[in-house]
Amino acid sequence: MRRPHKSSLPILAVVGPSGVGKTTLLEALTKEMTARGYRVAAVKHSHHQGLLSDTPGKDSYRLWQAGAHVIVLTGPGVLIFRGPPHQEWLLSQIVPLLHGKADVVLLEGYRAQKVPRIEVWRREFPPPPWPPAGDVIAVVGDRPQGWDGPSFSFPQVQELASFLENRLGLKAP
Repeated sequence: MRRPHKSSLPILAVVGPSGVGKTTLLEALTKEMTARGYRVAAVKHSHHQGLLSDTPGKDSYRLWQAGAHVIVLTGPGVLIFRGPPHQEWLLSQIVPLLHGKADVVLLEGYRAQKVPRIEVWRREFPPPPWPPAGDVIAVVGDRPQGWDGPSFSFPQVQELASFLENRLGLKAP
């Protein structure tokens, strides 16, 4: 079930199949939004466990092996949470940490979240469920048959950023 995510921070998800160019688009969009003066928070969702595997013998590994339910590792510019293996960190738990540190949140993935999203579409990839179940505000890449909303090519990052400023109600600092 898709539940709307409520936040005072503007949030945009970029979704599409693996390898379609989501990270490439987010990288370009982050550079453009940053150049416009925005503080961008990028949040990537993955279904893979063990993205940050601990090194045997290190303190956090030893505490995890001792049975700690949650490990929080902090340092200059770093904050890492590690929780139970089958517990996903919810967007509603992550976004409050970003208040005061970001002007806009760009998500990679999070297809199930009810937030505005961009669908990255390329003909050579298996098509996602279409028409979309809602929330899609634009398509980047190839224009899918039946889509009459805004479409952008990968090089149109400036145009996409301007569209997002308007659509998400962003005001350059």
